[in-house]
Amino acid sequence: MIKSRLASLNSSLQKKLLLSYSIVILIPLLILGSILYFSTISITQKQTQDNRLLELKVLSQNLQEYFNSLELYSRAIYTGEIQQLLNKGIPTDIIEQTRWKTSLFQQFAEWYGYMGINGEIHNVTIVTPDGAMIQRDPLYIGESFANQAWYTETLALQGEVRVAGPFKRSYFIPSSTASPYTFSLVRKINNSIGSANLGGIVIDISVMDIFRILSGLKLTDVIILNADNQIVYSSAIERIGQQWADGEKISGDTSGWMDIDGKRMFVSSTYSDATGWRFVTLDPLSSIQGNSNKYRDITIGIGFLALIIALIISNFVSRRITKPLRTLQQEMKKVQSGDFNIQLDVQSTDEVGQLTRSFNRMTEEIHTLVNHVYKSELSRKEAQLKALHSQINPHFLYNTLDSMNAIAVIEEVPLLSRMAKMLSEMFRYSISSGEQIVYLQEELRQVVRYVEIQQIRYDDKFSLIVSIPEPLLRYQIPKLTLQPIIENAIYHGLEMIPGEGRIEISGYETDEYTIIEVTDNGQGIPLSDLASIQQHLQIEETNSVMDHIGLVNVQERIKLHYGSHCGITLSSELGKGTKVTYRLPKLEKEDTPSDE
Repeated sequence: MIKSRLASLNSSLQKKLLLSYSIVILIPLLILGSILYFSTISITQKQTQDNRLLELKVLSQNLQEYFNSLELYSRAIYTGEIQQLLNKGIPTDIIEQTRWKTSLFQQFAEWYGYMGINGEIHNVTIVTPDGAMIQRDPLYIGESFANQAWYTETLALQGEVRVAGPFKRSYFIPSSTASPYTFSLVRKINNSIGSANLGGIVIDISVMDIFRILSGLKLTDVIILNADNQIVYSSAIERIGQQWADGEKISGDTSGWMDIDGKRMFVSSTYSDATGWRFVTLDPLSSIQGNSNKYRDITIGIGFLALIIALIISNFVSRRITKPLRTLQQEMKKVQSGDFNIQLDVQSTDEVGQLTRSFNRMTEEIHTLVNHVYKSELSRKEAQLKALHSQINPHFLYNTLDSMNAIAVIEEVPLLSRMAKMLSEMFRYSISSGEQIVYLQEELRQVVRYVEIQQIRYDDKFSLIVSIPEPLLRYQIPKLTLQPIIENAIYHGLEMIPGEGRIEISGYETDEYTIIEVTDNGQGIPLSDLASIQQHLQIEETNSVMDHIGLVNVQERIKLHYGSHCGITLSSELGKGTKVTYRLPKLEKEDTPSDE
């Protein structure tokens, strides 16, 4: 198989060129593709680092804005109405106590609506100095914040806000809640209108509010750690609230490769001053490689597409280079089969153009030699025709027909007299020696004689119409080229129709040829017979002109005299008639011949 393919390659110049182009194109593409692949790996790592740091920065900024809005909400404790209620203290009467509590949290609700806080508040708790918990909703039954370290440490900050948690609150038990964990915004309530200790405030927010912020930013795989390495938020919700031992490895703003949970990870982190939290993203090594492999596949795809385009262009170029050679090869096969009248158009001056010029000179010389042989054959045929003429005594024919004419006149048979006279003139024209090229006017006279005889035979069943311009009558054509066609029209076309037949001979000139058309309104030729006749007319043969007088004979004689570019064509439509068209070269005009 390999040998056959090598043999096929050696037999085609185009295949050799295409293979060479493919190798020249493929090697640079492989080198370029490798460089792009390894460069892409490095660029992917850098882009991952930059993208993650940017994502974390955006997250930190959004959380900063979020906690700023919560801090703004906590400032409701400094409004005059709330300060007065807190300084007044909790009434001992149950009804008054209910009114006091309603008024207190009504102020928080109005502040929430007035400030347009961007956060969902789950609960607000006022912790009095004695540890009592005044709640908007009674959710923490039997629970106290006063003795919690995160609360007492916040009170020591003298009014500065602190974010604590995560906490697992008991009121998040319903199954509809995604996570039971919350974080709390805590601050001491400073007394702005008195000196009494007013306690502190705890505002609870679900960690799922962070999920809402992340959803808006379309960030995933983010872990949020507090100062104690406790997970405040994770995309794996079940990990919220757990301690993360690997969190100790991760400082504030950093990025790099680390072994996390036994896997190689690209870690990016940033620190938020507002919350004291660290925001961490983890990208497995496989993910980085996956991105690189994606770029690698894209590079391979682009390279493959470029290779296909290059091969198409290479194939086009190789075809353009080898097309003149293929054309020369095909024309040489025609010369080999005997067609020497071939001249190729030379459009280049390179080696192929020089070879084509040499081929043209060779075929021209061969055509000249073959044409000389054709002329010799024509001379031989004319000699045979003259020899045949010499075997017939024209005087005997003429005298016999004259005698028949005289007897017809004596016996008063005018039609027979006219037929004898026309037949005598036809014989004189047909077997007369001399040149085989005659004036068109003389050939038309022969046709008129023949038609008159046939009109007598068929009782004027058909008519002849000749519309040849006067200048065309001085052109010369081969002898007996019209009368055989008229004969075919009568015997094969007009004889079988029921009505009156009509034959029309017309002529005109084009820029290159003299055109003569013979048209009849006979029965036409069936398509199968027409195709067979047209095929025979296209085959160039050199049969003897005396074998038969018909279409093929006329075609051969015209081509023999004037070349293969001249001749007759046949068209016909069944039931409507037939047309024979002569295409002859423009001949030199001569003096109008005198009537015989």
